[in-house]
Amino acid sequence: MYSIVFAGEHFYPEPDVKYRFDRPDIPYVYPGRVEDWDGTPLWSKYKAEHGVSRQMTNVFNIFVVMQIFNLVNARTIHDEFNVFSGLFKNGTFWIIMLIIIGG
Repeated sequence: MYSIVFAGEHFYPEPDVKYRFDRPDIPYVYPGRVEDWDGTPLWSKYKAEHGVSRQMTNVFNIFVVMQIFNLVNARTIHDEFNVFSGLFKNGTFWIIMLIIIGG
């Protein structure tokens, strides 16, 4: 997560050229940080017109997917090796999982 937040503009692809703003020749996402390390404005120049940055939206989406996988891993609490054992026997788990994924 830290690598995407702080260095995503160096490796996270941006297929839509219009969202690269003042860097159309760089094929990566525009930095979503408000200011750069030296205080020069980055996303603060475009926030009023475009709202939330695409980089930080991607960070949030990746975080949510990680939490869904964590929900499966957190089912076992006594160091059992197979986290998938009995996965389809618990209806309440699947109802909660579908609500989270649907939300």
